[in-house]
Amino acid sequence: MSREKLWIMVDVETSGPILGRHSLTELGAVVGSAERGVIDRFEVLIAPLSDEVITSRGSFARARTSGLPPAEAMRKFAAWTLPHRERRAAFIARPAAFDWPWIVWYAWTFLGENPFGFKAVCASSWFEARGRSFRVDLPHRAVDDADIQCATSSPTREAGDGVVSMEIKTCLREHDPRAHIVHMS
Repeated sequence: MSREKLWIMVDVETSGPILGRHSLTELGAVVGSAERGVIDRFEVLIAPLSDEVITSRGSFARARTSGLPPAEAMRKFAAWTLPHRERRAAFIARPAAFDWPWIVWYAWTFLGENPFGFKAVCASSWFEARGRSFRVDLPHRAVDDADIQCATSSPTREAGDGVVSMEIKTCLREHDPRAHIVHMS
């Protein structure tokens, strides 16, 4: 019996695009596997570092009133990911070029270390490298975005070679009102 391969789909909401100037206001993640689908969810609102807002989609106001201090939020995320990291779960983000630097910067800044590593698979790039595009309308609530992205794409084992690849699920939660598929090819 093969060891179950886990992945952690991460999504962030921020008050703007610049690390250190803008704030990570919401962090959501789901852990899953090809065999069991979504196994667990994590979400946290993070108190803003400043009042500067360029983009927010509502998370800034919620984070301002209910957000945890950044160090506490990152400790909780590190603790939640620990058992999955011990099982060598792969981090996935969409797009990883935007989301993952926020995780790394907040980890170093508020934990004094980066327990998550520097590797994160970019789901968007994975599809594009294979001549596919994958766009989904998201509600921009981090844990829901991670859940929807996890439900519409998942690592699967390719026949014979044991290589894990990303494939779009064909049975997209058609009756899930949060998942509105814009384009898939």
